[in-house]
Amino acid sequence: MSEVCQSLINDYLSGSLELAELEDGFSSIFTSTPTSYSHAQTYLQELYAVNKIEADKYTEIASLISSVNISSTLSNSTADCDISYFSEDKTLHLTDITDYTSEGPDGDSSDKTVIVRIESNVNSAETEPANHLSSAPPMSGAKIVDKPHRTKRHDNLGPGVTLKDRFVLLEKLGQGGMGVVFKAKDLLKVEAQDRDPYVAIKVLTDAFKKYSGSFIALQREASKAQRLAHPNIATVYDFDRDANTVFMTMEYLKGKPLNQLIKELSKKPLKLNHALHIIEELSSGLAYAHEKQLIHSDFKPGNCFLSSDGQVKLLDFGIARASTQTEEERDNTMFDPAKLCAVTPAYATPEMFAGMNPDPRDDIYGLACVAYQLLSGGKHPYNKVASPKIKELGIKPKPVKGLNRRQQKTLMKALVVDREERIGSVKEFADGMRTRKSHAKKILFGALIIAVIGVGAGYKPFLTFLNEQELYDKISLIKQGNKALMIETIWSLEQLNPEQQKIISVSLRREIITHYRDRIRSVFRPKEGLYDYPEAQSLLSQAKRHYPDSVALSTIEDQIKEQKDRLMGSLISLYDRYLRTGKLVKSTNGEDITTVIPLIRRVDPKHYLLKDKKLANIYLSKAEIFIAKRKFKNASNYISTGLKLFPDDLRLQSLNKQINAQSQN
Repeated sequence: MSEVCQSLINDYLSGSLELAELEDGFSSIFTSTPTSYSHAQTYLQELYAVNKIEADKYTEIASLISSVNISSTLSNSTADCDISYFSEDKTLHLTDITDYTSEGPDGDSSDKTVIVRIESNVNSAETEPANHLSSAPPMSGAKIVDKPHRTKRHDNLGPGVTLKDRFVLLEKLGQGGMGVVFKAKDLLKVEAQDRDPYVAIKVLTDAFKKYSGSFIALQREASKAQRLAHPNIATVYDFDRDANTVFMTMEYLKGKPLNQLIKELSKKPLKLNHALHIIEELSSGLAYAHEKQLIHSDFKPGNCFLSSDGQVKLLDFGIARASTQTEEERDNTMFDPAKLCAVTPAYATPEMFAGMNPDPRDDIYGLACVAYQLLSGGKHPYNKVASPKIKELGIKPKPVKGLNRRQQKTLMKALVVDREERIGSVKEFADGMRTRKSHAKKILFGALIIAVIGVGAGYKPFLTFLNEQELYDKISLIKQGNKALMIETIWSLEQLNPEQQKIISVSLRREIITHYRDRIRSVFRPKEGLYDYPEAQSLLSQAKRHYPDSVALSTIEDQIKEQKDRLMGSLISLYDRYLRTGKLVKSTNGEDITTVIPLIRRVDPKHYLLKDKKLANIYLSKAEIFIAKRKFKNASNYISTGLKLFPDDLRLQSLNKQINAQSQN
């Protein structure tokens, strides 16, 4: 496609193409191959760098490329829509907890974040800076005011709107109590030719803007989330504003939220190891947040996300609170999310309803409820009854099938309604929920120590012990991010003895799977112009040789297979259309069969179309017709094209020699 882009630009500069024709050409190419815009931009910059194009022409074509790219992206966005991953939880204003058994529009209000009480004894001067928000008292309709130098407003925010002349909103992903979330294209990433220019943008809802601390609430969410750099927590990039619109940008995820997954479990329950894998990753992210002295305070399925590659992410730290604050820090905090007293009834503890100080054990209760649902086919341990009513009604969770005694005991202890009797840390919960297999490293290490200090332990066992110690040192370095050592370890894995292999496989399971996932992405991502499916399959086979039972790898396998099938369907459709319309040789706009066959060969080198003699016969027949008319140049074009696609065809080779001889006479 780079050649087509170059040809279009050259033709326009030479005067053989009008501007409207150039626009049509770009539109066609960018729609069929989204990454083509980068080829056009690169070539244009090269021309400008060597003074082969005037500044005004450069600006004109660059602007055209940008506008056509945005238009083609918007036109394709509905077909390429990913599953909404922010829960549709709406913030309701309630004065007590008697009404949250009533069902909302979707029939499940217990999963919605509700505000059970609002502290109204804080004046607006303590809550918000005057240069951003009005001085009206809380909940009296205070709105964000425009900065004097910005007059542009976004009253009808939606697809097509550009924020800060940088973020083009493409589609609405979902809506929460605090904000609406959009998929957006970052034009700065586009200019830098980033292969993944998409971000998620959270914009304050009009309803939440009326809350006098809304601006600070979103800024605090962004600030807190930026402190949490962990693979199981969604990344937040920045906080910004454009006139009357305040927003934060964050990692764009593909997949589904756990509340949607849980709704599907009644028909298709998760396998035990898959559910435990999700619980392990949720625990890992939450434990990290607690280490950073931050409590989520609204842990529920809608705030957890399962990405397409099998990785789990925690979302929405909007009402998160620091677990350790001095009295002075609390007095100096202009916005305190605790004043909202926002809870999700089915996952909130009695202490949260009462507005007590946050505690890590509040998050553990929510985590345990989610874990129970994942393990039990979607059933809530207390049938979604709010915790203040559980004791009154005498409800007790039923044991979960498939768990061993230790796991069962751990889960039940995390579901205890009384905070003081509940498990005290996420780490303790995660350790108790793991299978015995996850403790292989500790068991092997303990066995080695016993072998050294036990009766009769000799020199050889002691050397083995030292070798294992070196192995653990290497594992520690890899976990700290030493990628070179990671690659070296994977390459040499099969040369180690079975015990050493087992230690590495268990200890570095997540790191090795992530390594292979990233390598697969680097060779096969059709939307970014990466089509090497055979190499992706080879890498996947290597990974599955180490972890045949990996749910994450199975998810990746299904994902790339689906992408490959969808891609091949499109390519074969194009092939048939170009064959039917006679577009057999290279065209000016790249819409011909010569652009399709090389892609088919890269995706599936053994595809039947690559061996089909029908197309070779057509090239042969066309060439013979032109030879009979003594149009040797046209004949040569068909023969050379045919030989590029079918270099081993003897008839094309023979005719090529014949035409060369005739053209010389």
